[in-house]
Amino acid sequence: MVILIGGPPGAGKTTLARSIAGRIGFSSTTVDDLVVTARLVTSGDTHPALHRSAGAGHLAYFTDNPPSRLIDDAVQLEEQMWPVIERVVRGHLDSKGPIVMDWWLFSPDTVSQLSHGTNHRVASVWLHIDPGALDERERRMTWFREGSSDPERMHENFMARSLWRNELIDHRASALGLPLLEQPGSRTVEDLTAEAIAALG
Repeated sequence: MVILIGGPPGAGKTTLARSIAGRIGFSSTTVDDLVVTARLVTSGDTHPALHRSAGAGHLAYFTDNPPSRLIDDAVQLEEQMWPVIERVVRGHLDSKGPIVMDWWLFSPDTVSQLSHGTNHRVASVWLHIDPGALDERERRMTWFREGSSDPERMHENFMARSLWRNELIDHRASALGLPLLEQPGSRTVEDLTAEAIAALG
């Protein structure tokens, strides 16, 4: 089995994935590492969506671009990375063993289709976080905005993209009947892990 954990940036996906993996004896990885690897073997000319927010350029990227542009780029990033992710998932199903993977751009609809196509050997858990709690978490990450020409605008743009994903996950995971964990900001990793494992059966 492969378990996929989705949720907006800052919701605690990677921490939850590692906790679940440790409890059930799976390995774990974050797709962000796959994105970094993909950037090493591509260029901004061949795969622009992979490179727009990379490196030191993230300051200008999140400060100067409106949320609509950030969201469009995220959709393109998801499209460019999905073939890679699907091959990794199928490789684990075929021979590499069980794993828990997390990514903020997992789509409930796409993951649900993959699950049906693999005889439900791909399961998923989705994190939905209270917007106020997410804003508080992101504001604590001052290092991310250090050097921005307008840190507050950068924060607002980044948050708008994160909240777009947060609400998309809430609506689509609920509509598809997928396990949806609510994080008001106060729930512990242990609590979320227990609920996720129970939901996965």
